[in-house]
Amino acid sequence: MEAGGRKSDNANENASNESVLHCQPCLQDGRELNANGFCKICKEFMCDPCISAHKRFAMSRNHVFLTKDKMPSFYMNKDKADFLPTEPCLEHRSEMIKYYCPTHDDFGCSVCIVLHHRNCKVEYLLETAKQYKESEEYNTLNENIAHMETVLSALNNEVNDSEAFVTENTKEEIQKLRNFRAEINLVLDTKENMLLKDMKENEIKQKEILSKLRVGITGLKQTLAETTTGMQTTQNQLPQHFIHAKMAKKQLVKLQGGLNKINAEIILDTSVRCTFLTDELTKSLINSSDILGRVDFSNEGITSETDIDLSTVEWTKDTELDISCTEDTSRSLITRSALVEPGKCLLADNLNACVTLVDINDNKVLSRIELLGRPWQMCALPSGHAAVALPNECKVQFMSIANDLVIAGAHIGVSGSCYGLAYNDKSLFVSCVHDEEAPADYYVERLTITGEVLQSFTTKIGFARNITVSSSSIYLSGLMRILQLDFNGSLLNTYDDPLVTLSSESINVGKERILVLARRQCHIVLINGKERNLKVILSLKDFGSLNDPHNLSFCPVSRKLLAGLEVFSAVI
Repeated sequence: MEAGGRKSDNANENASNESVLHCQPCLQDGRELNANGFCKICKEFMCDPCISAHKRFAMSRNHVFLTKDKMPSFYMNKDKADFLPTEPCLEHRSEMIKYYCPTHDDFGCSVCIVLHHRNCKVEYLLETAKQYKESEEYNTLNENIAHMETVLSALNNEVNDSEAFVTENTKEEIQKLRNFRAEINLVLDTKENMLLKDMKENEIKQKEILSKLRVGITGLKQTLAETTTGMQTTQNQLPQHFIHAKMAKKQLVKLQGGLNKINAEIILDTSVRCTFLTDELTKSLINSSDILGRVDFSNEGITSETDIDLSTVEWTKDTELDISCTEDTSRSLITRSALVEPGKCLLADNLNACVTLVDINDNKVLSRIELLGRPWQMCALPSGHAAVALPNECKVQFMSIANDLVIAGAHIGVSGSCYGLAYNDKSLFVSCVHDEEAPADYYVERLTITGEVLQSFTTKIGFARNITVSSSSIYLSGLMRILQLDFNGSLLNTYDDPLVTLSSESINVGKERILVLARRQCHIVLINGKERNLKVILSLKDFGSLNDPHNLSFCPVSRKLLAGLEVFSAVI
């Protein structure tokens, strides 16, 4: 052994039995400190202070360290370190990984091979590693990593955009609240001034009347005083006293009349009291918990809910959308569509395994992304998001829409081939088929956005490739009928009218009203779930349609209906 704890090259190539490993940077300074970690990049053992210093420098702060219980048990020869296994075995810490088992796609040390892979055809790790970079698996791995980085970057941008939106949204709503409060203050101040003015005007009027009465009383008092003086000055002169007494008698009658008049006016004037009466409506408003207003945290997505009576409107045909893209490898088969913004729809193209965002007002393709597989039904989600069912992959893929761009997001797995997909009250509803056993099992699942199953029940309609959810019902579309269920799967009603034969997509337009695309007759049918009746509101054949559409969307803002690639406008 060399001085300072260093080993010879021969010793470096073999496991050392020495139990104490020293910090190699400190050894260069002549100090022997026990190593507590191993830098996989520098191939050096280090003590805690050196590890801390190593992580402070920009060039080495991202280096990967192995803790003391996972670091190698011997010094490495740096000249040969790039060619030697440096990862300790997870099961046998004192051994290094040297072998790879293709059968189990697993690594192991010499002990692992003896214990767990005795009958496997194992490969020497260094030889296998040399060829791995040229393999298809390695290329696919890098592609998946690149895709994951893109998705994470998109999600990070989305979080940043959402954070900015939350800040701006809060600022705008606070300003709206303060403006409303200022408006209320202005109204209250104006009303208060009006009431104060009325009270002051009444006070002035009453005081003017009382002032006149005071003048009248003063006059009566003066007349009475003069009458009394005349009688008093003639007290000893009987004839004159008699005359003044008789005059005083008549004067008192006049004075009494004046007094009665003044007294009557006083009674009338003092009976007029100024009283402030509070407004009962205002009092009830003050006692209301919603005084000023309330804060709504609704996060529902764009819906087709409308107040228009779709059973009575007339329709005109606008145009047929042109969604052809140079990236398409086949003709388009639009299986479903979803309204994500007013006038803007996502179209699921099954044959080209993609989703296209189109503006149905301007007949323009805005964005296009490729999916993990061929899509079927899709639905809009809150805050500019959407989801699409991928039946062959047994997955639901998410996407976000921002600035007229569609960005592919994460995906969740479901327990069968999912075709139908709907969203309501923070839950996803999927209609699936599980055909591993005969006969096939058709069922509906209610999931959280993260894929957790909240509820599941089988259906009696056979395989429903379309599902629509209203505020209180679930509608399942089969080949010959439509079932209306409650959220526990209990049957509420069955629509087996020929009008809905071979029904395809159906959409919720609010107030328990459902629009259904019936492909066989090329009809758009309105189902009233409350009255349990149906009515044809639009016949595509009347407009010369020769297409066989699968998708249906309605925009209540522009009052446009999309069937296949044909756009119709409601005439109100």
